[in-house]
Amino acid sequence: MSEVPSVIPISQRHLWEQIADELRSAILSGATTPGTRLITADLAERWGVSRGPVREALMALENEGIVVSTRRHGTVVGTASIVDLEEVLSVREAIETFAAVDVCKLGDEISQADLRKLGALLKQIEVEKEEGHHEAARNHDLDFHQALVDLAANSRFSGIYRQMLSQNRHHVRAIDPARWPLVGWTDMRALHYAIFDAVVAGDEQAVREAITEHYRHARWRASEPFVEKVPTTSVPKRTRRASS
Repeated sequence: MSEVPSVIPISQRHLWEQIADELRSAILSGATTPGTRLITADLAERWGVSRGPVREALMALENEGIVVSTRRHGTVVGTASIVDLEEVLSVREAIETFAAVDVCKLGDEISQADLRKLGALLKQIEVEKEEGHHEAARNHDLDFHQALVDLAANSRFSGIYRQMLSQNRHHVRAIDPARWPLVGWTDMRALHYAIFDAVVAGDEQAVREAITEHYRHARWRASEPFVEKVPTTSVPKRTRRASS
């Protein structure tokens, strides 16, 4: 008699995760604005579920830093300040620097296919900007940074960084919703390519410098009125790519 093949369990997402995704999407899209009260009973009735999964979803979003619970007002969508955004950028910079240096050290262990995917994200941003799809371009901008961190194959780096990107999206919207689709590409293009080229070349020092300059510029963009121009210091030139 032939043996029955082992069955791989099917991964099923918990109800609270689905609810958290719905709420997160509404908050990050701007449909649910900062200061909005998130009442457990109302949300449970809306989705036709018990209050337990809703509470778990709200706790998860609080851990991500995009909702806040207080004794007086209950759970509300968090507001933000420039200080909040700068703190998020500092955490992103630290994680991204460690991850990118690790990627450089991996050398040939990083496949050309993975590097092409990084480059493809940058090209996609340009296409979307040219076509006027500003929000899609901004999202792919952040996808590029997440993909770079993911290449280091450190699940904790990736998980924390993903939370920081959620907060980054939320804080930019909370500070100035009209600014969200515009921030981040025209004058950041060379900075992104400087990071990409340094990773392709496996140049640890160059990638450190490129990421430092990228986040210095990002902080400037967070604190100044939006204009499509670079700050007083020059944008780094692209480094020569290593031959594949």
